Amino acid sequence: MRKLALFYFVYFSFVSCQEVEQLPAAINYVNLNDATASQAKSFSIDIDQDGDTEFLFTTVLAADATGDLRQFVISPARENQVFEIAGRVGVLEAGQEIAPGNPFDKNVQPMVVKRISNTATSWSGDWKDAGNRFVGIRFKLNDQGYHYGWIRVSFDKEAERMVIHDFAYRTTVDSKIAAGLK
Repeated sequence: MRKLALFYFVYFSFVSCQEVEQLPAAINYVNLNDATASQAKSFSIDIDQDGDTEFLFTTVLAADATGDLRQFVISPARENQVFEIAGRVGVLEAGQEIAPGNPFDKNVQPMVVKRISNTATSWSGDWKDAGNRFVGIRFKLNDQGYHYGWIRVSFDKEAERMVIHDFAYRTTVDSKIAAGLK
């Protein structure tokens, strides 16, 4: 009996000293059924369904000396931010990591700009030819730390609209996620 008790004591002492493997944080996934944002309508994402918008997809009309501008933008609310590269909304491929330490900002340039002058129409912006690419996001819920996630977006030049397909995020604060992971 003493040997058995000693065996269990040694076994559990050894097991308790082992590093416990952390399971990855759960993912909340939402299919948006190809919602759209265009000049005629904006689209907002209320991640936690509390009535407050976390991210707004919309257009802004402006003009300068060269002509009229239709700017397609994502506007993060409050402390929320998007993955940025050199001041622009990053166009992420499936599998790219979205995590603490990545560059995020809420003040980013438009995703796409349509410039209309007396002589020509042109398109610019990193998202002008994007199909099924990802916007990396980080946001706060209930004043906690940041949650990390993605929004899958396409841009349709012919229809002049953004198509917002779906989004997902880690339910645990400060947990990384790969773009496209459901």
